[in-house]
Amino acid sequence: KDVSTPKLTYRPDIDGLRAIAVLAVIANHLPEAFLSSGFLGVDVFFVISGFVVTASLLGPGQKTFSNFYANFLSLRVKRLLPALVVSVAITGAAVLLVDPFPRNSILTGISALFGVANITLFNFELDYFSPTSKLNAFTHTWSLGVEEQFYVIFPLIAWFTFLGAKNS
Repeated sequence: KDVSTPKLTYRPDIDGLRAIAVLAVIANHLPEAFLSSGFLGVDVFFVISGFVVTASLLGPGQKTFSNFYANFLSLRVKRLLPALVVSVAITGAAVLLVDPFPRNSILTGISALFGVANITLFNFELDYFSPTSKLNAFTHTWSLGVEEQFYVIFPLIAWFTFLGAKNS
């Protein structure tokens, strides 16, 4: 067991907020937008992620930046990548079978594997709320791209503003 990796204690209140956010997002996707502002559930997920990531960064840390950063990113990749690969593979195969114009969906799915689906969608000029976004099977991965980019940038900011000084 890696004793240098901080373990947060279980927070049922955080899981409760996650459940409310999930229900809000699902309700937003129901016909005629049962909860028209349910997309704000994504914002709740971003806030929860920021809280959890910050708490994990402030735990017992590494002595060097390279160990700190590599361990942090490694944990995120191990948590996210396996499910993402399976999801992109299955959805991508389905898209290839049923979509006569699969290019944008497939490119977005591949981009999602590298944490840049939001940038790809921006380059396609797809507004999340536009009718054309419904034609891309991976439009929803924009939020994962934002989160993954946060995982890359925020630890750098944290280390070089206050954690590096704490560990020296």
